[in-house]
Amino acid sequence: MRISPLYQGKEIKPPWLRLPVGLRDWAPEELAALRAVEGRLRRSFEAWGYQEVATPALEYLDTWSRGMGSRRPASLFVVVDRTGELLALRPEMTVPVARFVATRWRGGVARLYYVGSVFRGDPGRGNSREFPQAGAERVGDGGPDADAEVVALAVEALQQAGVRAVRVGLGHAGFLRALLDAAGLGDGGPVAQEALYRRDFVTLSSLLDTAPADVRRVVLDLPSLRGAEALGRARALGVGREALEELEAVVEALRPYGVDGAVEVDLGIIRDFDYYTGLVLEAYAAGSGAPLLGGGRYDQLLERFGSPQPAVGFAVHVERVLAACGQAAAPAPALQVAYDAPSRHRALAWAQRARAAGLRVAAGPGEGEGPGPRVSFRGQEVWWVEPDGSRRPITAADLDALLEGRTP
Repeated sequence: MRISPLYQGKEIKPPWLRLPVGLRDWAPEELAALRAVEGRLRRSFEAWGYQEVATPALEYLDTWSRGMGSRRPASLFVVVDRTGELLALRPEMTVPVARFVATRWRGGVARLYYVGSVFRGDPGRGNSREFPQAGAERVGDGGPDADAEVVALAVEALQQAGVRAVRVGLGHAGFLRALLDAAGLGDGGPVAQEALYRRDFVTLSSLLDTAPADVRRVVLDLPSLRGAEALGRARALGVGREALEELEAVVEALRPYGVDGAVEVDLGIIRDFDYYTGLVLEAYAAGSGAPLLGGGRYDQLLERFGSPQPAVGFAVHVERVLAACGQAAAPAPALQVAYDAPSRHRALAWAQRARAAGLRVAAGPGEGEGPGPRVSFRGQEVWWVEPDGSRRPITAADLDALLEGRTP
């Protein structure tokens, strides 16, 4: 049997006893915590007038080549269907939403959000091959007002999800391009951008050997170009003026939202897809080593699908948000309804009434199982049984009280 390099040095169990590297199961309590975070994100998006959209997990490989350009992930999950068509599992959600709007949307400005899984063929550095993502896209509006709305929504969505001390950094893809142009890198510009994204300063330094000294210094110091002085320091270089003016306009447009304390300029933000044209943003929380959220403006992406429109949005890495929220409260266990043979009909009929009233009920013969209290039907009697095993008889009125959410 051929052993994948991902499993080298590890004890190998039969495939039916394990999962592929980078994939996971979600136990009920884990999934409940995840769904709670997703629910809070959904409510935030909908409070700002965004509508949910869903796209298929599989798209044509050509969709990704067209949408993501030269930065298309080499780690795509590629599938060949029975007709020989090349398909790929989605590695992100912005491109499918752009395709959807370009081909289906006829309602003017689109405020859309999504929640779904995305897939990467190579987990790399402990990352997952499948992970939940949520995001919001505003399509059809350009300018600082639209950018400011999306940034403010990003802050509020993370705060409402339960993340404390949210910090959102704002940069500009145009400033980075202007800086690399000023370095005179020519065809080496994309390589330098990739090196910046991966923090590969050895490669970057060698690429900048012939760059003007002041430009070289700023490029190498780009990760530190953030905070209140960042725009002033960047202006002094004399490159990317238009990009810096656009970014300053977004900062000004954000003031009515009252999120100044959570937002800062960070000109060192390098996004991992090449469709960004203007504002870029990333969000962190205390102790988070990777971004909880990322996005920006992508005014040329929809043109690749035949519908030129400005657009801006962000994607939330939901698992990272879940980790940043800390230990979630465990969901209340279902009410156990136990019964003996003579009382089966009466017990199951009451359980149906309880479910219709909105209670979570697990019914079965015997004494009942699991945590939490339970209702035990025994002949003509009904008992309330505490988790420690102590019990007391209850009446029909007590059963009615349970249907209203009151403990008898």
